Amino acid sequence: MKETILKFVQDGRLTAKEKCLLLVGLFAARREEQEMLQAVDAAVIKGNGVVEIAELIAAAIISRGIPTWLSGIEAISKAIDLTDENATLPNDENIASFATKEECIQYYQTEFDVLPKWIQYLVDYAPDTLLKYSNLRTTSLRDGLVSRLLKELLLYAINICDGYPKGIEIHKTNALQLGADQSLLYEVKDLCVLAVGLKATALD
Repeated sequence: MKETILKFVQDGRLTAKEKCLLLVGLFAARREEQEMLQAVDAAVIKGNGVVEIAELIAAAIISRGIPTWLSGIEAISKAIDLTDENATLPNDENIASFATKEECIQYYQTEFDVLPKWIQYLVDYAPDTLLKYSNLRTTSLRDGLVSRLLKELLLYAINICDGYPKGIEIHKTNALQLGADQSLLYEVKDLCVLAVGLKATALD
């Protein structure tokens, strides 16, 4: 599998390094741990470090929950072994946090122009969850060693592989707003074909 990945990922709009990193996150989100570990081998060969792998996997938690992280810790452990690196990010005191429902609403109106129904229902029926989810979301998706755009592309890929049109549309729109174009999205879909076969081409 590692050799297949290395042959498959070539520099394009995304670098081979970025494509390998996306595959680690995608397999972690799908809890396909053997494939994930092979992708870690390829990702490290292409220059990804432990912190980049951990940061990208953490971004998938908002979409596929803690099981993604529980699978992903095996990827992080393997990356530590391969790189002899156990670096951690410095504390970031400038991470945006929300204290009120109104701040969350303003954030999502900026993100989506029109408040999505799934957010409106959190506002109406689960405001405490709204606050906690919103803080997790902004922390996970911020620009770090891994760009916000690459994180959105991971979430786009996860939803393509799962065949979930609403998730595809949300993260496709976000990626386009962050500078992606159709050719970049096609490269991500190609990675999805490696993960789930031709069914990945059925949705956009």
